[in-house]
Amino acid sequence: MTKKFKTHASLMLTSSFLGTVLSAAFPSISMADVNYADNSGFSITNESESYAPVEVVYSHFIQHVDMWWPKDHTWWKGALRIDEQAGGCFCETTSTASAAHMQVSYVEPNKKVVMTGGLGPLQEMGITGALTWVFSTIDSSTPSGADTQDSRIPKTKVSLTYHASGNIHFNGQKASNEDAANLVRVVDNVQAQQLKALTAFSDNN
Repeated sequence: MTKKFKTHASLMLTSSFLGTVLSAAFPSISMADVNYADNSGFSITNESESYAPVEVVYSHFIQHVDMWWPKDHTWWKGALRIDEQAGGCFCETTSTASAAHMQVSYVEPNKKVVMTGGLGPLQEMGITGALTWVFSTIDSSTPSGADTQDSRIPKTKVSLTYHASGNIHFNGQKASNEDAANLVRVVDNVQAQQLKALTAFSDNN
């Protein structure tokens, strides 16, 4: 069966939708991870840690994205894959539809992966950017209750930074800086959930 790309105009964010989301779903969102935001672009950074070795976290990131990436952060709850090479695809497919979430532009195994494009509704807004995943090993205190003689154990830190540019708009009208900042707060929260899903999966698998 021929695959086709499906348009999700109903998922486009509006100012009223943002107000509802921010007041009801995310009442205590912090702006701490937002480096800057206005109606022409933004930069956000999130970090999360796992007690799994960096090689394991990276392997889960690439090979098991379909297992750890939140399915409610997809178009159709379809199958996900990340091609581990420059020019590769972070893609979602079903039996009747497909979507390129982002394109892989840089791969340094166990260290860094860069993807380019616009995630979710940002793609249809014409917003594009660089999504950079950085994997590093750090020392950490032994987790509570762990049975070990060593008080320091290796730990993996994953940093996720998204630098995006383009005119943020709703229903064809350019957003105010305030509404754009509200949208970025939602994006920041969503990416924090995605990153924590990866490190939690690595801690438990």
